[in-house]
Amino acid sequence: MSVLVPARNEERSLAACLASLSGQSYPSLEIVVVDDGSTDRTPALVAAAAALDPRVVALRVDGPAPGWTGKNYALAAGVARARGTWLCFTDADTLHRPTSIERALGFAQARGLGLLSMTSRQVTLSFWERVVQPVVFGLLDQWFPLARVNDPASPVAAANGIFLLVRRDVYEAVGGHQAVRGDVLEDVALARNTKRSGHRLAFADGGDLVAVRMYTGLGGIRRGWTKNLYALRDRRADRALASMAELFLTAVWPPVAALLAAVAGLASAGVAIVAAGLVLGVEAAFRARRGFDPFWSPTLPLGAALVLGLLLESAARAWLGLGVSWKDRRYT
Repeated sequence: MSVLVPARNEERSLAACLASLSGQSYPSLEIVVVDDGSTDRTPALVAAAAALDPRVVALRVDGPAPGWTGKNYALAAGVARARGTWLCFTDADTLHRPTSIERALGFAQARGLGLLSMTSRQVTLSFWERVVQPVVFGLLDQWFPLARVNDPASPVAAANGIFLLVRRDVYEAVGGHQAVRGDVLEDVALARNTKRSGHRLAFADGGDLVAVRMYTGLGGIRRGWTKNLYALRDRRADRALASMAELFLTAVWPPVAALLAAVAGLASAGVAIVAAGLVLGVEAAFRARRGFDPFWSPTLPLGAALVLGLLLESAARAWLGLGVSWKDRRYT
């Protein structure tokens, strides 16, 4: 088993991630950390982890080849160095329970899977994380229902790059990261290639095994989701516009309408308030189920309006040919 961790300027979270991987219960583990041209303390942290744990293998690449994203290039280099018959791709800002690898591998082997991905527990600490992240993950649950992803007869495929476990022979058969080298959504692209090739995949709830704090503030949230949201709608204008309309009509407008009706003293205020209460009640139940704090459910209209704007910006950047920026690199 080889775990591969791409790391570009990850000094904030890398040490904790590697410590959680070194503490895994699975005995035969190789941890390949690919430093993707970092300019902060990331190389020193990788070296320190390797000194403490001989299973940690340090590798460095300096910039992607033309046509590649940095992450895909780093992971392809890591796979070339890795020796495992199973490959587990995970991000540098993740934290793993001691049994995460062992349980995921057992789950995959018992079901004859070629690829297993897992959802994760989202750690949200700042105001904007608590406002925005639950709304985005509510959308992802709608766009990629686990039942359809896990149905071999359904064309819907998805994966989460935070934790993606794949059998090496399957990875190589579908072309690996070489086949998705320019895709900023390499996890979803790998899942689609796997499913189209006839291999079994599964997307499971891993909230009790893996945690991640994806972003720390509004700036990171904007950079991350404007990179991904339009791609998650398959770069189709009709799907993006439909999602924007749905956000406005189901999450932004009902609570706002109730507030306006109550302030204006309209006869319909009671009905509007009941409707808004139902919307927020459903949101609170969703947040509790997905590990978000339901106390923040009343911020749904603000979060939905922001996500609508992020999806619009993500789409507009594609329509105007502006590309995306990530980790100090620009991709068109």
